[in-house]
Amino acid sequence: MRSPIFFLIAIVAGAIVFGIALLFRNDYVFFAGYVVLQFIVLATAWNILGGYCGYVNFGSAAFFALGAYSSVALHKFNPMKAVLQICLGRHCTGEMSFAFLAPLFPLPVPTLVLIGGIVSGMIGLGMGYLTLRLRGAFFAIATLALAVVLQTMVVNWDYVGGSRGAYILHPNSITIAGLEIGYIQYLFLIMIVLSVIAVTTARLIERSRLGYGFATIRDDELAAEACGVPTLRLKLIATTISGALMGMAGAPFPYYIGYLEPGSAFNLQYGVNSIAMPMIGGTTSWIGPLIGAILLGTLQQVATVTISSAVNLLIVGFLLIGFVIMAPNGVVGLVKDFLRITAPSRLNVNVLGLLLIAGYCFLVGLGGVILGLAAAMSSKGTVLVGMGICALILSLSYLTCAYGLLKLQSWSPVLTTVALAISIPLSFLYIWMDNSLLNVSLEVFGIVFAIVAIWYLQNPRVKPLYQPMVERPVTS
Repeated sequence: MRSPIFFLIAIVAGAIVFGIALLFRNDYVFFAGYVVLQFIVLATAWNILGGYCGYVNFGSAAFFALGAYSSVALHKFNPMKAVLQICLGRHCTGEMSFAFLAPLFPLPVPTLVLIGGIVSGMIGLGMGYLTLRLRGAFFAIATLALAVVLQTMVVNWDYVGGSRGAYILHPNSITIAGLEIGYIQYLFLIMIVLSVIAVTTARLIERSRLGYGFATIRDDELAAEACGVPTLRLKLIATTISGALMGMAGAPFPYYIGYLEPGSAFNLQYGVNSIAMPMIGGTTSWIGPLIGAILLGTLQQVATVTISSAVNLLIVGFLLIGFVIMAPNGVVGLVKDFLRITAPSRLNVNVLGLLLIAGYCFLVGLGGVILGLAAAMSSKGTVLVGMGICALILSLSYLTCAYGLLKLQSWSPVLTTVALAISIPLSFLYIWMDNSLLNVSLEVFGIVFAIVAIWYLQNPRVKPLYQPMVERPVTS
């Protein structure tokens, strides 16, 4: 698929997401969706340097904060006062001659996004020039030091609020093309556009000569240099693009949060999530960070509502450890290995069905872990705690089933059948406890899917895939 066509498809997908969010008629959907989209941009930006080139960057929060604080600095900038003080002196009375500058400030958010990208891109270029001669852990430590240095500078910079922070006021709504929408919807729309730009840029790089050069650096930098590949130039391009996208993601953040202080701009979650999301999704393709950001971002928002935002990094840590041990190439790598064995020439219905069942088990398992933890940590009664523990055990079984199905383990169809069979009576119990339309719809869908999946796993055409075969190639 050509890049212009992909870009148009991405725009249409973004418009559909915005339309679906409007249907909920709840501003929280936009607040939560903004965070998920923000992580899509950050994860994709990190992957350009960390995934394509193989240089692990621990300074993601620094570039994000650069974009945020560039917006704060420009928001507080008074051009009339600055021009008068510099050019005309304090005692000049001709202030009205500069009144035409007033409507230009504060700058609109799209302009701030562009400026934030330029500032962060320039810092990324400078950082790359100073640190890219380092490799491995030394480069990672240097990027972490950059974040510490920038945070110290911001804490002592009174113009942007320093350690006490700065308030950013914005209107409740904004008019675009004669249509008035809420300001959070406006920021959500901006972040959709940024996500489309970031994903399209990553895909374009991956399929270009630039991407092939990045891949040679990741695989063997010394061999690439020996073959004449301009490695330093390519790495500088990667740091500039990655830094610019991270800065663009951070530029609208002060208007989203309303109050910016160093602790929120340089938050650990930006550095951790921007690394964990591509690694969980897969670092060698543009779709990996997208999958990881959607999965982890959504999971964290659900955990924030049901448990607490304090467990977000704990969830990320456990998932990252699990994927590093069992699926080091992420979700994308796991699916590619599965397809290489089961459908080396072309896809078929049996393979697609197994992928669907494995995906269902994975998503239900992740969601069940969060809801099970929320119930197990509840103080509303022993029955609810017990149900939470049972849900946790069943959810972990679902995750095990998903891994076993994709790894073609002989025990996985049996375990999956048992887990799905157990979930059917539990679904009826949940319907009895909560008969709201949304819960009933979800539980009925789960019952139907479980019955169909159990029947499907007994299909004579599916069973042979999970029988031990000596000639089957072993995947890493």
